[in-house]
Amino acid sequence: MKIPILNIYYLLCYAWNFIDEAETVVLKPETFDGPVDLFAKVLNDGVARLISRGLDRDYLVIQEDLRGIRGKLNLATTIKRNLLLNAKTNCSFDEFSYDIPQNQILKATLRNLTLVDSLNHDQKERSRNLYWRFTGVSNVRLTTKLFRTVRIHRNNRFYLFLMQICRIIHENLLVNEIDGTVQFRDFRKDEARMGALFEKFVKTFCERHTQYKVTSPRIDWFETSGSESDLRYLPNMETDIVLELAKRTIILDTKFYSSPITTNQYGKKRIKSDNLYQIFSYVTNWSLEHGKEDLEGWLLYAAVDDTFDYHYKIGGQTIRVCSIDLSQNWRKIEEDLLSIVDHKLRNDTVPNNLNANSPELIVS
Repeated sequence: MKIPILNIYYLLCYAWNFIDEAETVVLKPETFDGPVDLFAKVLNDGVARLISRGLDRDYLVIQEDLRGIRGKLNLATTIKRNLLLNAKTNCSFDEFSYDIPQNQILKATLRNLTLVDSLNHDQKERSRNLYWRFTGVSNVRLTTKLFRTVRIHRNNRFYLFLMQICRIIHENLLVNEIDGTVQFRDFRKDEARMGALFEKFVKTFCERHTQYKVTSPRIDWFETSGSESDLRYLPNMETDIVLELAKRTIILDTKFYSSPITTNQYGKKRIKSDNLYQIFSYVTNWSLEHGKEDLEGWLLYAAVDDTFDYHYKIGGQTIRVCSIDLSQNWRKIEEDLLSIVDHKLRNDTVPNNLNANSPELIVS
């Protein structure tokens, strides 16, 4: 499934809950040959704005050998190293410095971008020029651990968005240890990762743009008994998204596959059986536990150049299988998703088994 690069960016910004910051960057889809070009553009623009208004600084504890005393005298270290013989002392003192983790991460990421063979020449030159603007900031090896040391507060909150961009660049850079070349992995081909991203996007979208209470609770198996050792082997029913409003409850499970609907050897389209079993189990156990009358179970698939919306009544449960086309213009994606979520399924329009346009309801 090939989703346009610009749409990947907006999916990520929703998942990070930074959609407002994302829209401050002017992006044209035709200018990007690959994801790394887009992320480099966003990072370069953001770093340029940071430099123009001033990089963040913080107090750092510095420990040095000095002539005289500054700050706190480390007497034990001074004596142990015989520094007094050279008229020196070891002292610890605070220094207001640019050499803090968030600036180190930005500098290291800009440096790494200049090593990516496939990066657009103009963006590579911008990254190189911005890199040299980080005077007074140490060159460090970028690690996942370093991201955890960043301190974000109200006055430097914009750094958080740039840290997310740096992290995704860091996580997808592949270094060839033989020749030292660097490539950027196109994670759009990773169904598991894209599935997690799609789920976060839908959840954040519903939180921002609907009146639903949005949660992700665990559903218990109703009236289950057995020994403690046996019960451990029951699979957990971890919901992706549960939408609740007044008396209406929607258990929504997001799915991301290269082919949302399967086709058997005879050319008949079918819903993926394990997906249908899963959502049916969720709504059945939820209804037995909570007694919800207006309960729906939805399977929402990410799709490209294809949309479908199938309604079923199965075992008394309302099931909906639908999709959102992620290849279209981003504003249209938002409109379509809002239309899907706000749609009120009317039981009088849904036959007992399936609607006329649904794929054959056969699972295997």
